[in-house]
Amino acid sequence: MGTKITKIDITNDKISARGGLPLFLRYIEKTRLYEVISGIIIPLFSTNNKGLQLKQFLKQMFAFLVDGTNMSISWFDQLKNDEGYTALIENRPHEMASSHQIKRFFIKLSIVNNFIFNKILHALFIWRLRVDKPSIIELGIDTMVMDNDGAKKREGSETTYKRKKGFQPLHICWGPFLIDVLFRKGSAHSNHGTDYVDRVKAIVKLIRKRYSEDVPIIICADSGFADQKAFEYFEQSLGIHYITTSRIYKDVKQYVQDIPTDNLGEFKKNKAIWNFFEFGSKLKSWTKFRRCIFTKLCRDEGGQYVMQFGKPDTVIYTNIGNCKEADQKLRAAGGEHYFETETIIQKSHERGADVTGK
Repeated sequence: MGTKITKIDITNDKISARGGLPLFLRYIEKTRLYEVISGIIIPLFSTNNKGLQLKQFLKQMFAFLVDGTNMSISWFDQLKNDEGYTALIENRPHEMASSHQIKRFFIKLSIVNNFIFNKILHALFIWRLRVDKPSIIELGIDTMVMDNDGAKKREGSETTYKRKKGFQPLHICWGPFLIDVLFRKGSAHSNHGTDYVDRVKAIVKLIRKRYSEDVPIIICADSGFADQKAFEYFEQSLGIHYITTSRIYKDVKQYVQDIPTDNLGEFKKNKAIWNFFEFGSKLKSWTKFRRCIFTKLCRDEGGQYVMQFGKPDTVIYTNIGNCKEADQKLRAAGGEHYFETETIIQKSHERGADVTGK
């Protein structure tokens, strides 16, 4: 087709803010994302050759979201009559969607539930694993508060812990990529019901079945996911590692406050400095001792020393070095440095930086 890009070169002309759209859409096409989504979604709809095909809806929605000039659905009517935009995304005029077509598309798409959405994310995840071939897989798990206060209609939303009326989906990420999402009500806390264990179980089984049975898997999570039952399931049933921060309970606080300063280690990251101490902790209700690392911030990222009363203390629990099956896989993959206390602290601190970049 004559409107297709055939060459990329240097130009002396100024490129508009939309200049990157063709390259972005070409990247999406080359990754075969359209085929992945179509193969999962199309069987859900009755066959109908009338109107625009699914690929065109996906293509124009991706361009619409990346462009961001106007986020209202009615903007599609403006784009439909914009010859320059039509040529930019390499379309013909009759292929451009109107706002009414987009609305009808989303009405049809409403039958796509969380399970189907995750099938798409899982397919992309496995594709990237096979491209990158990681010898060790680190996964981050967290929740994301979605603020719906400004919406006129808030069906199903509830007050979140941040006092916003909205939703609180649970998501698992691999580096900057979301690989599994569970859409949930706003009042659902991090470790709500069996959501945490169920989603980790699903991802681990996916990796074991479609990528590798032996690759080491490490889950990094914050204090909302510190749960004895989850720890036991990861150790006994899944054979994976975890690095999880936790609340500092009274008995742990009493123990660490009597530790001599000379016994504390030092962890540095740029200008920031933490003191740390490692010990075995069982708490009151646990069935076994687990590796526990207490950390105390001494100097912040700006190099400023922190006053004693203002020092944020944290506790990290992990089964690295205390789970035979997972430990063997980690050592066989060349992950000997993961057993070092400093590495565990570093991985814990990096949790949450996945989707924002390190």
